[in-house]
Amino acid sequence: MVHCLSAFVATGLCGACAFAQVSGNQVSLDALRAACSDDAARFCSGVQPGGGRIVACLKQHQDELSDGCRQAAGLPPKSGAKPAKPESPPPLATAPEAIANGPAPAGYVIGQPSAVAGENFIRHAIPDPGHVNMTAATIRLPEKWTLESKIEWHYDWVENPLAFSVHAANSDIAEAFYLYPILRLESIDIAPQYRQYLRGQQRRPGERNPAGVIEMPIQPPVQALAMFIKRVRPNATSLKWIGQQDLPGLAQALKLAPWPNDHGIAIKVGYELNGQPVEEAFFGVYYYSQGGNEDTSVGDLHMAANMIKQTNWGFRGMLSFRAPAGTLDRRMPVFCLVAKSLTINPQWQQLSQTISSQMLAAFNRKLQQGDDQVRAAQATMAEMQGQLRAIDASVAKQDAELRSPGIDDNWLRTTGGGSGEGGHTRSNAERFDDTIRGVDTLNDPSTGGTTQLSSAGQYHFTDGFGNYRTSDDSNYTPEKAGEVGSWTQMTPVQ
Repeated sequence: MVHCLSAFVATGLCGACAFAQVSGNQVSLDALRAACSDDAARFCSGVQPGGGRIVACLKQHQDELSDGCRQAAGLPPKSGAKPAKPESPPPLATAPEAIANGPAPAGYVIGQPSAVAGENFIRHAIPDPGHVNMTAATIRLPEKWTLESKIEWHYDWVENPLAFSVHAANSDIAEAFYLYPILRLESIDIAPQYRQYLRGQQRRPGERNPAGVIEMPIQPPVQALAMFIKRVRPNATSLKWIGQQDLPGLAQALKLAPWPNDHGIAIKVGYELNGQPVEEAFFGVYYYSQGGNEDTSVGDLHMAANMIKQTNWGFRGMLSFRAPAGTLDRRMPVFCLVAKSLTINPQWQQLSQTISSQMLAAFNRKLQQGDDQVRAAQATMAEMQGQLRAIDASVAKQDAELRSPGIDDNWLRTTGGGSGEGGHTRSNAERFDDTIRGVDTLNDPSTGGTTQLSSAGQYHFTDGFGNYRTSDDSNYTPEKAGEVGSWTQMTPVQ
């Protein structure tokens, strides 16, 4: 499978180097790439990149090159023409004058058709309906193609606020170009001994969390992209796998900033559309990152590091090209021109960045407020624990005095109610002491004696080897929570 995006990037670089050598001057490669890429696409779209073939092609058309390309390369302007001035970007923030008094329809046309690679291309605008139809981007499409675009803002999804997608197609011959929104997924793994503390119904795989991210266990790149294909083509008839390819330079070719563990990949499939066989090539940059909790203590609870692990993963830069079976590879240059022509409006990009920054700042303020509340609660808890220790010491002193020889404590004994170990009936002072210290005194099969555990839960279990579990859930058992061993519910000492 030919990766056309990389080929076009290489084309621009070759053209820039060639003109720098012809002019003999120090020129900007970025300026050359920007000024001459359209000329390369116009005159050399059918030329195989590499081996200096693109350079030779451009030299053959030297007299036909645009003035902007000639000036960027240090070549003199065409005879009788004035030196070209740097082309300013078109005003994209508003619709053309014909519709300036009303909202811009999706995909409205800008300018006249232009011939590229033997076809007429038309420049379309992609408006953002959430911001007074401000033009978010433009894209060039073959004249007979139609455009559908969708820009959705989710101001409560702090990790995934924007969904931008494009669908352009010529339905007469089943050709289509798709640009998909970024796919953000995550999975959270919690050590078995802490799962009992989870409250409420947990999200299932495929469900979206409040931050806008989809819950899903991490998958390898090929399996993940295959899963995405089945999701976006659920009704494809006779879907079959044709091939796959690793594309290490895909993120760079798409001019995406590096993310952790970037991995470009492509998959080509075939299926039937309206009874006719078609082929579709999917491209995407897979990424993932992993992290865990730090070693921490809150009150009496201690959690070691990495007991909770989070994996963020997904795809970005996702594209697909579709054509009738047997024509996809031949039509790749046209699809590449479409993908390459997508241009983001800098004003809209700045607006998007401002919105995302404000959302993140608001989210961080809420996190800080939560941290402050946790720290205040910890300080209050520490103060209460100090008071309880003082009360405990006082109660222990009184209890010791009551147990000293010569003290008649029959009036403290309970009447009825059974007996504890060895026939001993617990006194009210002992019960009061347990309540003050927040413990339950239990018969312990591990030792044959008694053990005191936290009264935070009323159900206590032991495996007979000195390991204990406590819960408030009447349906809880350690075995249900994934614990190993044989567990027995402990009984209180009366």
